[in-house]
Amino acid sequence: MDIFESIKLSIEGLKTNKMRSFLTMLGIIIGIASVIGIMTIGDAMTNFVNDEFSSMSNQFQLMVNPKGESNEYNPQESDMVSDTMIENIEEKFGSRLEAIVISGPSFSGEVKDDRKDAPIRINSTSEGTKLINNVKMQAGRFLTEDDILEEKGVAVISSEVVKEIFGGDYGKALGSEIDVDTDGNGLQVFSVVGIYKYETSTMESMMGGNADKPTTNIYIPYTVGNRISPPEKEGYEYLMMSAKDSSDVAALSSEIVKYLNSNYYAENDNYETTVYTAESELSTINQMMSTMNIAIGAIAAISLLVGGIGVMNILLVSVTERTREIGVRKALGATNSNIRSQFIVESIILCIIGGAIGVILGGGLGYVGSSLFKAPTTPSMTAIMVAVGFSTFIGVFFGYYPANKAAKLNPIDALRYE
Repeated sequence: MDIFESIKLSIEGLKTNKMRSFLTMLGIIIGIASVIGIMTIGDAMTNFVNDEFSSMSNQFQLMVNPKGESNEYNPQESDMVSDTMIENIEEKFGSRLEAIVISGPSFSGEVKDDRKDAPIRINSTSEGTKLINNVKMQAGRFLTEDDILEEKGVAVISSEVVKEIFGGDYGKALGSEIDVDTDGNGLQVFSVVGIYKYETSTMESMMGGNADKPTTNIYIPYTVGNRISPPEKEGYEYLMMSAKDSSDVAALSSEIVKYLNSNYYAENDNYETTVYTAESELSTINQMMSTMNIAIGAIAAISLLVGGIGVMNILLVSVTERTREIGVRKALGATNSNIRSQFIVESIILCIIGGAIGVILGGGLGYVGSSLFKAPTTPSMTAIMVAVGFSTFIGVFFGYYPANKAAKLNPIDALRYE
């Protein structure tokens, strides 16, 4: 008896008990669908993170950190990055730097005008924020060096604030003064010099939030922020920087740290400067996500084990029900190998059909889940091959014992079985 005859007999056997066959496949379907769905969503998350970090590939963060692991983080004014250090960095590395962001205090509040209001977050910062945060201007201008040096009370507001306070009229908003009721810092008045386009991030979309009145940033000079909320210490604990050439990030950041530590922190026993790059952060995040996907996938794969046990159980029942049929076939010349292959093929067909349905179902679930990241993803060929291969393995592994039991039946005893 060849393989095609075994397949034909197996399909006929499955057709005879359609409902039982479907219930047997259910465990395989759920297991494969879970694994495929998780792998698809995991791929979408990885792609999403890589895309988010790709725009930051030329950025790095300079930080003041303790020397050694035992020191607590409590830098004094003498440990901070000073304005002099920043000026020297710009002078020495300015040709390779695209931007440096100096951040002042941030605080929340509301822009108010009669009965109108718009929730905001005030970011006091420098002109480099436009490049590093990819602020898309729609009208007016961003902060300038003169704004910062002269401590001008100017602000760059979002299109959402213009919509809520000025009815979407950009011309009316530019040059107007806005009243900002800050939490803990009283009422502040700023003159609008620019309007940027507010875009809801993917994370904000997933997390939900107040869609009617989202909290948006307004940017003011960091010198004005320091005046409104004076810092306890002069200097900066961290700086954001971006290189003109993304391939120069590692070398440039290393040289800046070496320069600062050699010239300003060599005699500092407690603190030094270090850098964090987007590339190093991305590598860590991808490693964590891969580990998480494997762990969750392994948990989901337990249902495949349950499904495999179900296949074995049903085949044992099938062998018992078809004992007389097996005896007749053996009496007509069927060998142990013929009987064994028939039941193994039946097990494999059950698992492959269940696996195919699971791939389709899991692919659909994965596509819907990945759409939450605004990156609809279909199952990768690797995931499909793993699913099909695993289904086949389960069919052979869990089908062998019942098949072997059927093959070893004594034909005389089988013919007598009622």
